[in-house]
Amino acid sequence: MTEEDLAADQPLASQEIIVIEQKIEWLQKTQSEYREFIYLFSHSIIAGEHSYSLKEVFDISYRWSPGQIGFLYLHTTGGVRTFHIQSDPSYFVQKFRGMEHL
Repeated sequence: MTEEDLAADQPLASQEIIVIEQKIEWLQKTQSEYREFIYLFSHSIIAGEHSYSLKEVFDISYRWSPGQIGFLYLHTTGGVRTFHIQSDPSYFVQKFRGMEHL
């Protein structure tokens, strides 16, 4: 494997996201929360089990204030995907916008 191949496998940026799952079983509703990362690679964005080619992503925007739950929006050809965040995503967004992908 060449150095370029190894570099291509490394994320250019990452952002912690909060995943909230709700389950309804019989007469009880439960909610669990855990943290994952969304990763920016040279040709794709990967969030959990979902992968988005950068050719499918138009933009990334966000609404966030310190100490609160915010939102990271991934604008794709298939619609807008929303992620919950608790930390500043500006580095992730700047890194994405600095890439030539469209």
